[in-house]
Amino acid sequence: MAMSKLRKSCTRFSENKKGAVAIIVAFSIIPIILMSGMAADYTRALAVKARLDSASDAAALAAINSAQASIIGSALTNPNPTAIAAGIAQGQKAFGAQASLDGQYTTAAPTVNVTISGATITGTVNYTASTATYFGRLASVTSFPISGSSTAFLTMGKYLDFYLLLDVSGSMGLPSTNNGQTALAAINPDNKSSYPGGCVFACHFSETNMCPGSSANGVCQGFNLARTNSIQLRADAVGSAVVAMIQSAQSTATIPNQYRMGIYPFIDHANTLTPLSSNLTTVSNAIGYNAATNSTTLGNLLDTGNSTLKLTSSDTYPIGSGGTHFENIFSDISSLIPSVGTGGSSTNTQPFVFLVTDGADNNQTYTTSNNSWTGSQPQLMNPTNCKTLTNRGITLAVLYIPYAPIQNPTSFAGNEDYNVNAIVPSIPSTLQQCASPGFFWTANSPADITSAMQAMFAQSLQSAMISK
Repeated sequence: MAMSKLRKSCTRFSENKKGAVAIIVAFSIIPIILMSGMAADYTRALAVKARLDSASDAAALAAINSAQASIIGSALTNPNPTAIAAGIAQGQKAFGAQASLDGQYTTAAPTVNVTISGATITGTVNYTASTATYFGRLASVTSFPISGSSTAFLTMGKYLDFYLLLDVSGSMGLPSTNNGQTALAAINPDNKSSYPGGCVFACHFSETNMCPGSSANGVCQGFNLARTNSIQLRADAVGSAVVAMIQSAQSTATIPNQYRMGIYPFIDHANTLTPLSSNLTTVSNAIGYNAATNSTTLGNLLDTGNSTLKLTSSDTYPIGSGGTHFENIFSDISSLIPSVGTGGSSTNTQPFVFLVTDGADNNQTYTTSNNSWTGSQPQLMNPTNCKTLTNRGITLAVLYIPYAPIQNPTSFAGNEDYNVNAIVPSIPSTLQQCASPGFFWTANSPADITSAMQAMFAQSLQSAMISK
């Protein structure tokens, strides 16, 4: 009887379904809670990674900026090792400041590397870390690993060479302003018979009988009168603009010896006032700008009538006298440019030639030894001569200083005045054909000449940065 009741009780228990749901829920709630907890652990790990990624980015940027600052401020011949060390130290410091350790994770010191290739600085940062779990431990997952990396780079600038091809033929001896021309004409005794209203050219010839009517036995007085009366000449305005451009170059350089410049005045041939040099202070001093008198050493080179003068012993030809010989100067300057690089390093420089001129070609020559002339033949330059440079991939920038038509022209020197006036309207288009695309400017006043040369320099930097 007792056994029968027990069997019945067991049968009823086994057939009773009322507690099944509660049992299933009881057993399944544990993995549900575990999964939700681990999801929370993972979400927290992702937030930590985002913060460390941000710290890594900041460290990479700090590393390259610190390296660049070290290079710019260095007087060392090879500043790169010091710059790399400074960049690494600053990168590690920046990572630590951004990734504040508050117990939510553990991390090893980040690996910061800085490399310098030419003008490009690259900073890389790698880090590894881990975050502890709370719920994951129930499944024997005690932590989540985290890692990340960042790379940043900057190009400090390219190594550029500037060859300044500056016109110092007689026509650049015009005063730089209308008021200056009026002032010089009022006091200038040169060639009074041909120019009774006064000659506006600051003639610089030292030969006798070159300026009839002069108060100094036929030696031209215009130049000396311009100097003693502080009348700025166009060659001096160009010299002043060059000095201002050099100052801009010095203030914008991002790497040591980034820019080299040389000054090459020309009449018959391009001579060397100062050779290509990274010492821009020396180049500026060679221009010899005197703010008190608005004069420059460049202006002193205006055609003196000395057809044998070489400015340096390394010059192949004398600067010449008597004309403006564009047929020579481009091959002259090309011979000084050994190669055309990309600017990627100090041994792979990218060259630019800056031609500053009034654009009036004249194949006239003067010979000092026998005081002889070939005759005056004003004409337009042949723009195909410029291909000597541009066909090599050299950028040729041209600044046109307008040749003002001569007022009250006379038949002096074989109708030179009339011949010049005839070609003046076509000079700008001829020079523009000579210039590289986007590298032609026109400026007349001293202020405009300065602005134009600054624009030429800025355009060169931009062109260099986008070129391959």
